[in-house]
Amino acid sequence: MKKLFLILFLSIFCLGFSQKKKKGKAKVVAEKETVIIYTETEAETSNEPRIIAGFLKQNPGHARTDFFKKRLITIIMADNSPEAKPTIKPLSKDKIEKIVSNSELNKGKTIPVNTSNTASPQRNVTYASVGNTNKKSEVSDKNRKTAAMLTHIFNDDPSDKEAYINIKNRSNCRLIVKISGKKYYNLDVPAKGQNFVLIDKGEYVLTTMVCDAKYSSLKKITKDIEIQLDVAD
Repeated sequence: MKKLFLILFLSIFCLGFSQKKKKGKAKVVAEKETVIIYTETEAETSNEPRIIAGFLKQNPGHARTDFFKKRLITIIMADNSPEAKPTIKPLSKDKIEKIVSNSELNKGKTIPVNTSNTASPQRNVTYASVGNTNKKSEVSDKNRKTAAMLTHIFNDDPSDKEAYINIKNRSNCRLIVKISGKKYYNLDVPAKGQNFVLIDKGEYVLTTMVCDAKYSSLKKITKDIEIQLDVAD
């Protein structure tokens, strides 16, 4: 009887110890928040319009400004090639040049993206980096997003009510980041990739699962920021 009691006691003790050990090994999210600063090297090597436009905005008197403006226009035009997407009317070169040269932005105008008769885009949308079966909708959304991003970056108005969050995903798992506040956004971020969303300034709660680790953070968004997420060692 004593042996049975001792075996039972040891079994319970070992089970409790192993559960405590497992809890101690629970994964946590490593977060790094920074103000976005673009370098000349990034602007020269990246094919993302956001990065080149950001560098131009942060370095208005740079010696290679004309080179980077031409590169920015070339990348956007290539991404909106009518040969590749015959059913979509792309951003015109003239419109892109006006955005980049900042000729319309200080007048408080809304930059149109498509001249076709389409519904006004909603602000509460999902911006995804993955493929969409509806190619027309995908390209149209991307055009709107690119135009809105360029307008925002080149806007020098201090009363600008928008900012964008860029999420860098360093983990091996795809993220669906929920941004909840005065408005709601879902941001799809591929594994080892990044994605961004333009939002109204204010307080938001960011939540997601980084692999098996839960992430939740309250952010007061008053300027463009970048958040890097990974699973801590």
